[in-house]
Amino acid sequence: MNNTEIKTPLNYKVRKAVNPKNSPALVLLHGYGSNMLDLFALNQFFSENWTIISLQGPVPTAFGGFAWAELDFTNLRELPLPQQKVESIEKIHESISIFSKSLDLDKNNIFILGFSQGADLALSTSFKFPNTFKGIMALCGYFDVKKIDYTIDENAIKKLNLFLCSAIYDEKVPVHLGRMTNLSLKKLGLETTYHEYETGHTISNQCLNDLLEWLDKIEK
Repeated sequence: MNNTEIKTPLNYKVRKAVNPKNSPALVLLHGYGSNMLDLFALNQFFSENWTIISLQGPVPTAFGGFAWAELDFTNLRELPLPQQKVESIEKIHESISIFSKSLDLDKNNIFILGFSQGADLALSTSFKFPNTFKGIMALCGYFDVKKIDYTIDENAIKKLNLFLCSAIYDEKVPVHLGRMTNLSLKKLGLETTYHEYETGHTISNQCLNDLLEWLDKIEK
């Protein structure tokens, strides 16, 4: 399926559930310089009862990749053009809303998974629109709650299920940024499931196993 069939603000790739009506859904947000095909391979680990939606960032990067916002690689805590992130958050939410209606998804079972920069966008989008999501999986990313430009509904976000992980040998998003992210969420009064893995900037097999086990417990 491509965006000629369902019109959304973002390009995407979708695997429909065998019985798409009222199915749970997983939304995937790739990292900087990647594309919608990158995380889509994760669909093989989810049953055919799930709808899998992989969105593509709107900002072109070098070598044919895409991003959710331009980065300053000398300081990952600052965005050169912060308005790009604001616009991406809106486009992600609008795309999910369109899919939710078009595919008649289970609105109480929509999860969002982001890797690297996508982890930041997954958290940012969920905190702005907390009633849209049941759970967030933020992998190898950094999120600064102090730099969001909207008011957080602290009661609403406490209903969100949170899975976070960092990689100890991450050369792109250093592990201390992942730890800072987890601590900042705990300071908001949120419960998080947080893991660290002895890998580089990647989704390890152990991370995937832990994520699926966490998800299975929530689903039950």
